Amino acid sequence: MAKATTQSIEPLIADLANGWLKAYKLDYKLEQESLNTEIDTALNEYFSKSGGKGGNRPDAKILLQDKSLNFYPILIEYKGYKDKLVKLDANGQVENRTAKNEPILKNINAYAVNGAVHYANALLHYTSYTDIISIGMTGYKDENGNIQHSIGVYYVSKSNFGIGQKVDEYTDFSFLKKENFDAFIEKVKNLQLSQDEIDKLKEKREREIDASLVRLNNDIYQNEKGLGENDRVYLVAASIIATIGVPGKVAPLEKTDLKSSVEEGNTDGDIIVRKIKAFLNEKELPREKKELIIRTLQNTLTTENINKVENGESQLKRVFTKIVDDLGKR
Repeated sequence: MAKATTQSIEPLIADLANGWLKAYKLDYKLEQESLNTEIDTALNEYFSKSGGKGGNRPDAKILLQDKSLNFYPILIEYKGYKDKLVKLDANGQVENRTAKNEPILKNINAYAVNGAVHYANALLHYTSYTDIISIGMTGYKDENGNIQHSIGVYYVSKSNFGIGQKVDEYTDFSFLKKENFDAFIEKVKNLQLSQDEIDKLKEKREREIDASLVRLNNDIYQNEKGLGENDRVYLVAASIIATIGVPGKVAPLEKTDLKSSVEEGNTDGDIIVRKIKAFLNEKELPREKKELIIRTLQNTLTTENINKVENGESQLKRVFTKIVDDLGKR
């Protein structure tokens, strides 16, 4: 009897799964192909900020739409070993980050689901997508030389703080077929976190944000001259407000929107102030409160030094970029 192989069969797993996608007539894209600019940029940026080098692309990806016309990015990662589907922590959650909020690259690189969930968090961090489906698939050849495979399907969203919730058990990708996708999304929407889980995740997320804010404050203090403590606080607050956006009304400010122009009324500070005003107007705050927020932030955002352009970039754009890279879109 033939001995079970210990060599990776990832190409065979990829061929099997991509064959399903092709049979379902889904417009899937492979690792080197573009899905759309927003998603491609997010994957590349997130990887470089997580200590990696070069691009960061799932093995396959699709953008599907449900009956409510909502788009769901589907990110798929393949591995080729028996025990490399998913690595969970003591709480049964996908183990991708340390207690210090640093990526566990050995898990992300070695396990299919962990990699797919990692990619989904890139989209939560850098794009307007709030609901992503992460799929991991791995397998091996048994003693008879037959391929045995296993699949993990996880829902990653703003609502579950990016941890990923297992959806169900699956033996193929037929849940992605056009005629099955709406029922699958209904199942996703019915996933629940207990109040205890929500509280723990909120607490964990708050610790992560606190760690990011300390790191940001130290970075700006050490590397950005001329900014006092209040300036640093106001710049973080302004950047967060400018990147929240209001669906259908106010687009979140992107790093690329800041052009470091010296044109009067169109400096990086002017652009951020306009975005903040647009956001606050949609929130219908009392006029006095709105004017106080704008006046307070505007005093820092429109100062000459922070908008001065050196080597094609203002200090304000540089600081804004650091804040978005570290905290992501709120």
